[in-house]
Amino acid sequence: MTHEGQIAIGNIRASGGTGEAGQPVVRFVHYSGSQQLMLWLPRPGYQGYGELTVTCDGDLIERAPVMSRLNGSVQILWDTLAWAPGDYLIAISHAEGWRHEIELRKLAPGVKPLDPERVAPAEEEPRGPIVYRDGFGNVIPDLDLEMRAASGRALARKLSRRVDYEGTYRAGTITYVDGDARIAFPYEMCGGALKFSIEVPAAEHWEAATGTPLSSRDEIIAFVAQRVGQEQASSWRYEITGCSIDFYDPHSG
Repeated sequence: MTHEGQIAIGNIRASGGTGEAGQPVVRFVHYSGSQQLMLWLPRPGYQGYGELTVTCDGDLIERAPVMSRLNGSVQILWDTLAWAPGDYLIAISHAEGWRHEIELRKLAPGVKPLDPERVAPAEEEPRGPIVYRDGFGNVIPDLDLEMRAASGRALARKLSRRVDYEGTYRAGTITYVDGDARIAFPYEMCGGALKFSIEVPAAEHWEAATGTPLSSRDEIIAFVAQRVGQEQASSWRYEITGCSIDFYDPHSG
């Protein structure tokens, strides 16, 4: 069962610790039929983090090692469409004795989170947005608001995209995931200084092979190269050619 209600992010604190614990960054992104809660730890997940739990109104709904829930080194993602309305607590323990605690509230469908910055003072009547019209009564678009909304959507997309891995040590597929977009890039291990290579469609075949515009090609390839380097080959350097991403061992040859 899905629940379209939005999530209001409440108190974020370190329980039982000091200021050295840092504070996670939490964001909620939602569209019709799709929503995601994103959390970035203040330090890499392998540096002492232990267990993650999620409770709703005191009932446990998830318990897992932090390392098993990481997307990269610091990001944790939840698809929250299945979360029913209620009060949630995410707790993430650490070997130093403290834990991160994040309070959330999943709202009923149609209920919007309260934005304190937009609440009018009690002595004033709430004011709606100013609507400008031309001489014929047509609404003039607020380009500033539209640009900010578009910028927010683009940022949410960039923060949630990822790469998935399938195959063996010798060969397989690395898939770029961006919303509904899925682009599979074959890879294979090599010999000598060239350790492994990811195949990418040439510019003239990009749109037909991927279903995405040519204008996005360089950005997508750069993201895949950087993310694979961070997650799988941090000690190697990479080069992007017209049809591949090649990873080299700088100490070989």
